[in-house]
Amino acid sequence: MIPLLILGLLKEKPESYGYELLADMQANYFQYFVRFTKGSFYYNMQQLEEKSMIRKVPTNGLPSEKEKNRYVLTDLGEKEFERLFMKYGSQNDPIIFPFYTPMLFVDQAGSDEMKQLLVKQIQQTQEKIRLIELALQSPEQLRPNFVKMMENSKRHHEVNLTWFKEQLTEYQK
Repeated sequence: MIPLLILGLLKEKPESYGYELLADMQANYFQYFVRFTKGSFYYNMQQLEEKSMIRKVPTNGLPSEKEKNRYVLTDLGEKEFERLFMKYGSQNDPIIFPFYTPMLFVDQAGSDEMKQLLVKQIQQTQEKIRLIELALQSPEQLRPNFVKMMENSKRHHEVNLTWFKEQLTEYQK
């Protein structure tokens, strides 16, 4: 999915430096939807360039510039953006939540272990909600659809939090 992000950002902001795109991804909290590192970002940039989906636009090479090249989409990159947009936009995969797998075997675990896991899940979910609320404190600086997605994500976390607390109550009886 990283290529879709890079292509989409270059579509929005042609002639951007790579570091500008990465900073934009971080500033817009893209990590809430796609896991990426600096290394995976630049690897994907390199792959897109090798596949002729983006190309470098040389700059004057001023000493103050971090990178010497800006990037733009090629016609092939435009087509790939459209393809990836439809591919990922059409998917509706099941929710993969690692906590659900141990829940299949609650009868095999001790009550104390379940309480520990539920307390951890409650704490982690409360932290996720706090981080989303923090991100949403300045909605005017965020993409409108991102705000909607984060509000929806917060509601999902709130539902999970309620469920975790109900489960914990069951184990405390």
